[in-house]
Amino acid sequence: MSVRYFQRCLALLWLGATISGALSSALVDSEESSVLLDVAATAYDFVIVGAGPAGIIMADRLSEAGKNVLLLERGGPSTGETGGQDIPPWANGTTLTRFDIPGLYDSEFSVKDTYFFCKDVTVQAGCILGGGSSINGGLYWYPRDLDFSVANGWPSAWTDHAPYTDKLKQRLPSTDHPSTDGIRYLEQTTTVMGQLLDGQGYVQQTINDDPDSKEHIYGYTNFDFIDGKRGGPVASYLRTAKARPNFTYKDYTLVSNVVRNGSQITGVQTNDTSLGPKGVVPITDNGSVILSAGSFGSSRILFMSGIGPTDMINIVQQNSTAAANLPPMAQWINLPVGQNISDNPSIKLLFTHPLLDTYPWASAVNNPRPADAAQYLKDQSGVLAASSAKINFWRSVTGTDGILRWVQGTARPSGSSNLPTVNASQIFSLTVYLSENITSRGRIGINSALQATPLVDPWFVDPVDKSTMISVLNDIVAGVSNVPNLTLIQPNNQTIEDYVNTYNKASMNSDHWVGANKIGLSPSESVVDTNTKVYNTNNLFVVDASIVPALPVGNPQGTIMSAAEQAAAKILALSGNMTLSTNTSLSGGTNSGMCKGSFGGHFGFLFLDCRLWIQSFVPLLCHISLTMYSIL
Repeated sequence: MSVRYFQRCLALLWLGATISGALSSALVDSEESSVLLDVAATAYDFVIVGAGPAGIIMADRLSEAGKNVLLLERGGPSTGETGGQDIPPWANGTTLTRFDIPGLYDSEFSVKDTYFFCKDVTVQAGCILGGGSSINGGLYWYPRDLDFSVANGWPSAWTDHAPYTDKLKQRLPSTDHPSTDGIRYLEQTTTVMGQLLDGQGYVQQTINDDPDSKEHIYGYTNFDFIDGKRGGPVASYLRTAKARPNFTYKDYTLVSNVVRNGSQITGVQTNDTSLGPKGVVPITDNGSVILSAGSFGSSRILFMSGIGPTDMINIVQQNSTAAANLPPMAQWINLPVGQNISDNPSIKLLFTHPLLDTYPWASAVNNPRPADAAQYLKDQSGVLAASSAKINFWRSVTGTDGILRWVQGTARPSGSSNLPTVNASQIFSLTVYLSENITSRGRIGINSALQATPLVDPWFVDPVDKSTMISVLNDIVAGVSNVPNLTLIQPNNQTIEDYVNTYNKASMNSDHWVGANKIGLSPSESVVDTNTKVYNTNNLFVVDASIVPALPVGNPQGTIMSAAEQAAAKILALSGNMTLSTNTSLSGGTNSGMCKGSFGGHFGFLFLDCRLWIQSFVPLLCHISLTMYSIL
């Protein structure tokens, strides 16, 4: 009798397997019903697109809260710690890449292979782990209260930035002496500029000790470098995220668009078919997608997802490959993506002074001064432990329209001149930026090749911005004669007004693009709401420079990272009551959630759950029956 009963159990098991297989085939073969089932695909609570400063911070904070997070980066590794291999020849035998060494920042603009810049963005944008924070000069200013004020375009719910800025400072403190020996190098520029600024009523201070003080002050440049190497989120937030089992990172993964059904986002479309069927990475039932691909990258993803001005989506529709991923026209979402773009207009002056030691920054990647290379390799100290910026200053100026605009200056021991009478070893540059409260705005979009590009340049659109810049430059130049042996060599034999009027617009670009997906209270003038959620969507967020409504007073890196801290808290608050999916796929991962397809509701899960029930529950019944039989 026991043998007969065991045969019955085997028959039941065979029946369960047959039904299970039939259900699997039915689901997999139902392409006409738009059903995609790949039980090996993993669904995530949050898919974050872009491993720049904001994306890394978001990934760390969300995974810290227990969420299952996937961080996608279209580029590759940067620093040696992350697997980067771009090691300068003089650093062979170490793991120090060009991105580790702060003094190699300027060389990025002179090398032939700029693989770390996005090839489908017509301005410089970082496509590498760390994004802009891995390729910029590392200037790092804690945001001031006015940077997050309602007057600067932020919703009132965002004005209390202090708790989030404090979190940032705890994880990533600034330094104005990044060399490991505590010594500042090449400070002749600071000495000379300090004399010029002292004569014009400026006061020296440690800048990040009092972020709110920016009126006629100057000080040593502050950086986010750590132990003489590039720091930023890669060397802080990413480290803790990578230590968690609920965090996954994938590089060389390009996201073209989000996958959505009306207002509901179900995943992202990638170029990596190992992540899901046809490259689609699913999210859990209560999951979300966060775009952190920068002002150009996030905007393009929105366009290619049917979100933005109609003229941009029409360009996508004209590309047969991209058009296939667009939702129906009835589901297009008209938002002002790309229409509030702002960037610091910058003008460079050149001076000479006999105290100066003009440094060959551009050639340092291959041929640094031998003593400097040896010192840096020994203990990450010396000239190469910092980038070229040495001194910064700020002031405000009221334009002819009555608006108070802010000005930042950055001086470096660098520059070149073709003038025969100039000593090339004594040149330093001063770049002057208009920042907070500038009124000019431009627009970014895509061209027919789907490259992200400025459509309207944002510099000096308002002539008052230009006249304000001219006024500031004239003030600076007026003090040159008060500093012994200081000579202005650019402009040469030209008025400041003529110099600005004929200045190359491409050279005006500061690559501080903000505002493309502006945060705000209304979809008529903003792209994301006060929780950074894209208007008219249920679960799509943007957190990067593009949501910053207007330029802060200094380089925007600190403001962007503080905003990411605050956005993480707001998004977690939204998801606090969510019941996250814990279904397990047959391959051992999380259920992909893609069974739903056109069945709607949870019918897909019903079929999958039936199969799991047959596979799991029928053997259990057999076991119970056999046990009872043995007892009886």
